[in-house]
Amino acid sequence: MEAPFNIENEKKKNVRLAVGVASLGVIGFFCIYTVFFAAMFLSPFKVFQLFSFSFPSFAEDVVSLDNNLLIFSKSFDFEGATYEKPPKEKMTMRIYNGKSLSNAEEIKPFTSLCLAENKIYFFDKGMYRIYDMKTWEEFKNAEIGANPKGAVGVDGIWVLSNLRNKPVLKLITETGTKEVALPHDIIEKIKVCSAQLLCHEKDLHLFWRDGDILVWHRYDGKKWEEPEMLEDSQEYKAILLNNKISLLNLRHFGDHFEIALREYNGFIWSEPKTFNIHGIFIRTIPTVFKNRLIIFQQGFFAEKYHFLSKDKIEGPYTISKSFFYSVNLWKVLFVSFSSWIIFFLFIYLLSILISRYKLKTWRINEREFEFASLFRRALAWGIDLFIIIIPAITPFYFVLKNAENPLQYIGLAVCSVMLMVFGSFFYHSLLEGSWGKTIGKKICGIVVLKDDFSKCSIGRGFLRNLMRIVDSFFYYLVAVVAIAGTMKWQRLGDLVAGTAVVREKRR
Repeated sequence: MEAPFNIENEKKKNVRLAVGVASLGVIGFFCIYTVFFAAMFLSPFKVFQLFSFSFPSFAEDVVSLDNNLLIFSKSFDFEGATYEKPPKEKMTMRIYNGKSLSNAEEIKPFTSLCLAENKIYFFDKGMYRIYDMKTWEEFKNAEIGANPKGAVGVDGIWVLSNLRNKPVLKLITETGTKEVALPHDIIEKIKVCSAQLLCHEKDLHLFWRDGDILVWHRYDGKKWEEPEMLEDSQEYKAILLNNKISLLNLRHFGDHFEIALREYNGFIWSEPKTFNIHGIFIRTIPTVFKNRLIIFQQGFFAEKYHFLSKDKIEGPYTISKSFFYSVNLWKVLFVSFSSWIIFFLFIYLLSILISRYKLKTWRINEREFEFASLFRRALAWGIDLFIIIIPAITPFYFVLKNAENPLQYIGLAVCSVMLMVFGSFFYHSLLEGSWGKTIGKKICGIVVLKDDFSKCSIGRGFLRNLMRIVDSFFYYLVAVVAIAGTMKWQRLGDLVAGTAVVREKRR
């Protein structure tokens, strides 16, 4: 070895540089985490607002009007939110005409809705609104309590709500509002949040859950009939269709749910018909579309619906792709790309700092080798990571894009992760051990050699990449400190395997 420099002085200078880089890394991490936790503690909603594009909206209700399917969804607006002023709930409406879906239009929030006379009635505390696909009308009424559920019949508008901490049934007419007594045996038991009102001909029908049992009451305008216990129910919805009441009970069983359909013709309930739909969905809402019963489903990756036709289910028919493949995708990509740009900019500046104070070349046997800079090594690592990730996640992406239940592909997700981990290890080890470089290193013009600058071996390739587990601690800070503190720019894996990374061009 020819070394026209003082090795001891170089070692001391490298040690000081390593200490400086380590201190810079620790201070940087401390500042970043301090700012992050301070922001989360002092103004967490600012952080939520920054990443609010990743929060989906959830379908609250779906109803059909003029052969259109109106989808009402709820999301949260974090703008201006504080501990004293929580995030505001934002309600939006989208209209599906059977072919295309309109953009979301923000509307005033509501507690419940019902359809009557080609109009939608929206109920909220102290008021109700009417929408007919063209105009909105709003009516305030102090007799409407909290969490109202309503129905429109020939006698007027019926509203069940909590008023003065008890359930109260009101009838709103053109001349005023009057209270209708509820059956005494349900006053202490009924929960308005689980109830639904429905008007069929001249009768008012009240459905509510007592535990897992669905209870049905009928009011003929004078008295309440004896209640009937229908069946176990996790979710239910009563729908008026073709002068019959269709009652749908939904029960979930793992990766599928069961739909029990019963019809009431004004005298008796029919025997239930059972339908099964497989998959796991965020929301499942029975409704009517094109004068037929449908099951609307908001899944992880799409919004779809099924027709209930006699003894079978038709569909599914796709309404829209979910936020995963729509407007938010480019936002996620933008944030990811920006993060990578910032990362490599930081590495570039750190690489300049290290290169300024370290010995850049090594002469041996009249040949001179230039060590690979930190930036070139990081850039090669990024290229190789991209090459490994794409084949690993591409099959998983296309499977999930058409999946009803992504949870059933958890095994595929685990396989993709394992493929990336072990694929990366063998990819780097075999190529570096046999060829001296990966594709990323080839592009960046660097090569792995033994520390005596002879050709690398398979065994050393495996050993240097096995140590990557330790080098990657604290976001590769351990590797950067080792590179800064060693004469031959070696990370821990290089030190253990006896390798060095140099530029391919020799001088």
